[in-house]
Amino acid sequence: MVAKAETWPCAEPPELIFQGDFAAVVQTTDTCVVVVVDMPIGLPSGADPRSCDLLAREALGGGGQGRVFLTPPRQALRARSVEEFLSLHRTLTGRGPGLPVWGIVPKLREVEAVVTPDLQKRVMEFHPELLWKRLAGRVLASKHGARGTHQRLTVLAQHGVSWLLRLDMGKLPDAVALDDVLDSIIGLPVANSVARDPMYKRRLPAGDPPKDERGLRMEIWF
Repeated sequence: MVAKAETWPCAEPPELIFQGDFAAVVQTTDTCVVVVVDMPIGLPSGADPRSCDLLAREALGGGGQGRVFLTPPRQALRARSVEEFLSLHRTLTGRGPGLPVWGIVPKLREVEAVVTPDLQKRVMEFHPELLWKRLAGRVLASKHGARGTHQRLTVLAQHGVSWLLRLDMGKLPDAVALDDVLDSIIGLPVANSVARDPMYKRRLPAGDPPKDERGLRMEIWF
């Protein structure tokens, strides 16, 4: 799910595009100065989790830390079944990943196959829950419920968004949920800020981020 806009806040609704894989997302956004994606970029090795994941969990606290999963080690992505993944993950880290993590392994592989240190200069990782908290001043209710959806719509309205009812979602597959659309839209403030302000430093960790074995920065912008 891709939301494209020239700036933020934007006077007109962003363009919404659904792409089936990450390579297509990168191609669709090849003219964008900055792209932020809600997927891990930079994978850990061995037992130690990414510091940015731990910091994001800490920032969201008890009410939201479960919305940030610990990125599995790169070596675990070679698993071809959930049983092999769980076994590899426990061998490498000493802990289980939780079954939901297996569900995004195919997407992790797609990102791993496409992103390079050079591409990461404009394609960066963010986490929508950190954005919602920053803009709302608190952790919001689950995005999968009516209360959480209403809270997110209210936050957008409070930040100058007046075009929500004019969003063109007619070309999106039925499987795309409203929370997917809202999470893609909330990435626009981050992309705009990073693109326009060289001093923008809202990321975890705050200092120079560690790099993985491929030279990718392990960081989360918000």
